[in-house]
Amino acid sequence: MTILQVAQTLIFIVLLLNTVHLLPVLGRTLTGPANTLQPGFHYSILGVRLLRNGIGLILVPATAAPNPEIHAVVPFGIFVFLMLAGINSLLTQLQKRSLMAWSEDRYGTE
Repeated sequence: MTILQVAQTLIFIVLLLNTVHLLPVLGRTLTGPANTLQPGFHYSILGVRLLRNGIGLILVPATAAPNPEIHAVVPFGIFVFLMLAGINSLLTQLQKRSLMAWSEDRYGTE
């Protein structure tokens, strides 16, 4: 195996383990705070992360594919991967703001 193949295999394994690691988030959505938006944020963030990792799992072997038509699609896949990462960070920020606003409304500030 060349160094490139070893690197691609390691990236593939890390993305796969990251996807499996995200599954416990489903349990946290069921026992989250009373705010009705929080489970929606959790499911949205989980879905975006799983989709992003799935695209990453497809892109890693696609870069080593011998077919030039597949290589032509890789830049678009990288663009989609980066867009999903941006959407994930936006959802995370919205979730934090929503939770802070909810806690301020519930407990008040003095």
